[in-house]
Amino acid sequence: RTMFNADNLPVFLAVLDHGSFSAAARSLGRVPSAVSMAIAHLEAELGLQLFDRSGREPRPTPAARALESQARLLAAQAQQLHAQALALSQG
Repeated sequence: RTMFNADNLPVFLAVLDHGSFSAAARSLGRVPSAVSMAIAHLEAELGLQLFDRSGREPRPTPAARALESQARLLAAQAQQLHAQALALSQG
């Protein structure tokens, strides 16, 4: 089980930030179906519904909101790790 990873974490956060799969896809330079599939796979891995798709736009479920702060922290830490590795590689 991969759970959150470098591929689906930005997708999860983009959907939260942009309010739709299509807007998240535009922000990530992906097609909406790829965003929808990434979220569906993440939901299956977690065994949780992250977005309520019953309306016009997906709405974050309480589970998504509960995971949001740790997901944002993880994304920030990954960014810091990348920046430090880049700095080390440049001497």
